[in-house]
Amino acid sequence: MAVITAIAGTRTTLTTSALNSLAASTYVSAGTIDLTATDPLDVLVEVAVTPVTTSGNKQLVVFARVSLDGTNFTTGPVSGSTATDEPNLKFLGTVPLNTNSTLQRNTLSVMSSLGYIPAHLQIVVKNDSGAALAASGHAVHYSTVVGDAT
Repeated sequence: MAVITAIAGTRTTLTTSALNSLAASTYVSAGTIDLTATDPLDVLVEVAVTPVTTSGNKQLVVFARVSLDGTNFTTGPVSGSTATDEPNLKFLGTVPLNTNSTLQRNTLSVMSSLGYIPAHLQIVVKNDSGAALAASGHAVHYSTVVGDAT
């Protein structure tokens, strides 16, 4: 009988400079992931940010926009602070920001959040910390999880 093992792939960095000094209540796209060549079982998204002084909700909210062709993504904000179309974004999870000036990190599963893996995925982050993020030191990574049968 075959044994199926889930194997996490290489940790790949997405655009992170857009998170530098990101204002409160503002969205930013951290980049697009093309999954057509991999056909993974899951995608793990790791977000690490350093808040300055938090208040209010004290969190970073992580969303996804999905696409079948890599061009036409689901609706939702990718920049600015207009939240009108936020309900159209796919919620992946949050990064709690309870400690000021300390790097905070969380890893989120796309399969657990969406129930499927799209062909293309765009990661969108909203600063919901109540204050601007630090000027640098942020990271967004992803890793695909593939299956191996032996």
